[in-house]
Amino acid sequence: MFPRRGTRLLTMACFVAALILMLYMISSPSESSKVDVPEPFSARAQHRSALDDSSDLLTQSPENIKKQKEYESKIFAKIHKMTAEKEMRRKMNHDPLGVVLHKKPSAWEGPGKVIEEQSAAMGSDMNGEMHLKHKIVHLDLKGAPPKVEYLKKLFPLLSSFGATGLLIEYEDMFPYWGKLESLSAYNAYAKGDIADILEVAKKNNLEVIPLIQTFGHMEYVLKLKEFADLREVPNYPQVICPTNNGTIPLIRMMIDQIVEMHPDLNWLHIGSDEVYNLGECSRCQHFLMNQQFGKNDLFLHHVKTVARYVKETHDIQPIMWDDEFRKVPLRAIQNAQVGQLLEIMVWKYGDNIMVDLRSDIWEKYSAVFSGIWVASAFKGATRPESYITNINDRLTNHKEWMEVLGMYKSTIPFRGIVLTGWQRFDHFSILCELLPQAIPSLAVNLMYIAEQKADHGALARVGDVLKCNSFLNLDLQYLENPNKCDFPGSAVYEVSQRLYILKKEIDVMLHNSHVTGWVTDYNIENNFASPQHVEQGLQDLSMLLFDYNKLMKDAETALSDVFDEYTVKEWIFVNMNPTLEKLKKFYASSTKAMEKTDWPRRPLKFEQAKDL
Repeated sequence: MFPRRGTRLLTMACFVAALILMLYMISSPSESSKVDVPEPFSARAQHRSALDDSSDLLTQSPENIKKQKEYESKIFAKIHKMTAEKEMRRKMNHDPLGVVLHKKPSAWEGPGKVIEEQSAAMGSDMNGEMHLKHKIVHLDLKGAPPKVEYLKKLFPLLSSFGATGLLIEYEDMFPYWGKLESLSAYNAYAKGDIADILEVAKKNNLEVIPLIQTFGHMEYVLKLKEFADLREVPNYPQVICPTNNGTIPLIRMMIDQIVEMHPDLNWLHIGSDEVYNLGECSRCQHFLMNQQFGKNDLFLHHVKTVARYVKETHDIQPIMWDDEFRKVPLRAIQNAQVGQLLEIMVWKYGDNIMVDLRSDIWEKYSAVFSGIWVASAFKGATRPESYITNINDRLTNHKEWMEVLGMYKSTIPFRGIVLTGWQRFDHFSILCELLPQAIPSLAVNLMYIAEQKADHGALARVGDVLKCNSFLNLDLQYLENPNKCDFPGSAVYEVSQRLYILKKEIDVMLHNSHVTGWVTDYNIENNFASPQHVEQGLQDLSMLLFDYNKLMKDAETALSDVFDEYTVKEWIFVNMNPTLEKLKKFYASSTKAMEKTDWPRRPLKFEQAKDL
């Protein structure tokens, strides 16, 4: 018994020592360290394995030997994975994620190689291409309608990228009339503008699908006093009450006007995502009690009513967002028979799609709906205040979607994919990523959907179509110089990059130790600062302030080519004014501090914060 235990301890000690040595070599910061399993470790592992083969056969049962080998196999697999991840991080830290145009990289050189390796690491090898008939680009117009002249230039480019249609979300940019006139913003498109947009879309073989919200996200309707009584929750103008007698007549009028302005529609998207606070008003509570309904039944009842009106009155196929259906049991959906009326659009804009959209969800949808779409995002899906798109994040989303589509393509006849591009998170939120600055992201992701690869050659072709001069950046982490391209709206793309770079430089200045230690609000308020530290900490302030003022003028010019004055003013106010005011404050304070030649004795006198 004791000899066996001693042999096992010796065996495990050798194994643990070898493992510690390997982990140490993996974590070593030395650039010269090999990233493959080091030879000394391999030799030791082989030697230890040989010892195991001889001693363990004499001292351990076959079951124990099998378990030990399985355990060792898992450890070695983990080590190899850690090694590969470390090498990937090393490459990512030294090679910018992007593509140098007009240059063929060698086997171990250039960002193109990095992208290929990253693609393989993410499991994007499809083992067979996935071809989609419909590749639809979403135009979110909420409060920021591009000029029609800009869209006329853009649509041919979208068609050349492989887009087959447009999902147009007008919201308050549609020219409603009659009783609905107040739903339109003052800067909404005119009826003639809609006709021009449809004509140009048709010339470029882009099928138009209007999107109209009919349940949630109806802020642009419910914010108005005349429709306030239709809210599900009186203080929240987002969700319309499905049991209010005025709800369905209003939605029917909205649908009628949209359809009238869009002849020959095949599909109409009726929204209905993020229906918060469902069934909370007293009217809905009474309805649920009388009908012996649950909230899922109330949801299904409303969307079925809207979908039937679209299909039976206008002979148009309605499409709906899927998120509310995810929590509805299969039996309830089948009993409501909504699958005979609706097609579903499954949306997910981040990563981990397979985790969030499990196989049981796909099985449920395929059992109910004959038409299933998916929706990704080429912009506007990161943060509500983001003004620039990180293409690599969007590419990751599309890589995962193509993996999912490839996995289920034999069992689900997917209609197509919609690449959403949000300009606001909702009606009340500020502008996020504008359309023109995200055209490179849209191009890269449409290319990936078509080819299922993002190697140097594919990305170089995108760069050529966009007429980029030298480099196409995919990851903001490595953005050091703005990419110069020549496509409709490329000036907005360049301005957004310049702003991002300049804000990083300003942030570096404001966070150096001279500023954080000697030019704080306390120092400024009391004009009590060391001139030397002020001078050293803010030595780049004048130059940065000059560059920032110039960029504001360039931004106004670039944005004015695409948007009306209201969008231009809002974008500059939100994205540029706060930093400008901060720079001005520091400039005035530093000038005042540098003029001071003597300072008071302590303690300093300053006003305490007043109680609220």
